[in-house]
Amino acid sequence: MNRGSKILIAIVGILFLSVIAGYAYIHATSGLDSPLSVIMSSSMQHDNDRSQLGVIDTGDVMVIKSPSKVTIQSYVEATNTGYKTFGDYGSVIIYERGDDINPCIHRAIIWLEYNGNGTWSAESLKDYKGQWSCTSGTDYRNLYGTLEFTDITQSGKNPRINLDLLGKKSGYLTMGDNPVTNQGFDQYIGIISHPIGTDDIRSVAVMEIPWMGVIKVAMTPNKKSYLSHVPNSISSLIMLFVLVFALIYCCDMFYSKKELKQKKKKLEELQFH
Repeated sequence: MNRGSKILIAIVGILFLSVIAGYAYIHATSGLDSPLSVIMSSSMQHDNDRSQLGVIDTGDVMVIKSPSKVTIQSYVEATNTGYKTFGDYGSVIIYERGDDINPCIHRAIIWLEYNGNGTWSAESLKDYKGQWSCTSGTDYRNLYGTLEFTDITQSGKNPRINLDLLGKKSGYLTMGDNPVTNQGFDQYIGIISHPIGTDDIRSVAVMEIPWMGVIKVAMTPNKKSYLSHVPNSISSLIMLFVLVFALIYCCDMFYSKKELKQKKKKLEELQFH
């Protein structure tokens, strides 16, 4: 086996070990049995017609962690702290919706504390600099009636919710990032009927691995139609693999040529003597 082939095998081996080591680290630090999750819908996209880096799109693989391993911040409180994930303020959580219903991955917008007497408190509204209003007035410790926000999230939405109709449970109001399909709170558009309590949160999204789940989406009959929202994902995935193999090939060619020159030089030296 020549030196170039040995180097090629070494490069492939290092890449393989890097992937294995990376997964092992993610698994060890996630606090979950399954630290990866494939995005099967378009509800978190910032552009309804294409995939973007740094944003949660159909076919992306998300690295997730147990809620016990991270600090969750809502959109409202994060506008003050500056904390951002996946192109907007606040944390993105994956929450359970009940037996035989797929979990939902959406952004936590605001934490509502149920006071137990038909009213709600929202401490994060105390220092919130955005526009909001409520039927009950401006006292964030005594909210009831319709709560409404103006021009929130990266797409400038104006969501509202009738607090009197919410399930009486403290938790987050949540919403998908998609500017076309997710204009309102999950609790308003019928995805779930109550705020998302800590016991409902399955995991928290912490990192995006773009495009790696598009094959799974394509092989799922009732989900593959969502790929129409990310027509550039498959081509991007193909280009990524082409780039990796091209780099490996270039390394192999470089060392093969270098080795060939060395052999030619030695042969010339022998002929000279």
